[in-house]
Amino acid sequence: MALHIFTIRVISALLLGILIGAERQWRNRTAGIRTNGLVATGSALFVLLSVMVEGDTSPTRIPAQIVSGIGFLGAGVIFKEGYSISGLNTAATIWSAAAIGSLAGFGFLAPAALGTAVIVGVNTVLRFSIGANGANGANREEPFLEYQLSVLCGVAEEPHIRSVLHAMMSAEAISLRGVSREESDQDGRIAITARVMMKRNEAAKLEQIISRIGLEESVQAIHWDAA
Repeated sequence: MALHIFTIRVISALLLGILIGAERQWRNRTAGIRTNGLVATGSALFVLLSVMVEGDTSPTRIPAQIVSGIGFLGAGVIFKEGYSISGLNTAATIWSAAAIGSLAGFGFLAPAALGTAVIVGVNTVLRFSIGANGANGANREEPFLEYQLSVLCGVAEEPHIRSVLHAMMSAEAISLRGVSREESDQDGRIAITARVMMKRNEAAKLEQIISRIGLEESVQAIHWDAA
């Protein structure tokens, strides 16, 4: 393979990967310009290697390994926090960037450019379209929000109040992020604050917890709000 053809294909893969990554970086996602640019370029280099090796009767053998291997890189940008999962779209974008690099490596520059336009379009136009059409839809997924539940009680009753909190959180299937304590200005009193993750439409569960804990004699005050 001539050097200028090799160069054109590698640079094309790099530029197309940068274009995909620019959209991700604009949205402050984990994998931006450098990641997608390197994924596309690396995929192109692997493909070019399989093309340049003389006697290789199956030039698609290495791209097949790219498809499976890129999954490990994509898994690194997926995060789970409570019931919320983020990074799936970024991982899919990285996987798609590898496909763009493979196309460029084989010399299919026009299909690679078209594929890049489709990927960027899905991440921009389709994103806004789904958001607009699903804003009032019955199947729209409610976002998870963080709430704080604060209880003012006696220091001696702190272990009991904590156990009641944990029991009710478990019964209501509420994700407890953490519990903190702070000395109150009132002698013998302590403020317990629980941070929880819940869907917006499930906030009524906090009212049930307040009603239950409010029955404890040692509780002087209790309230909740969105963090």
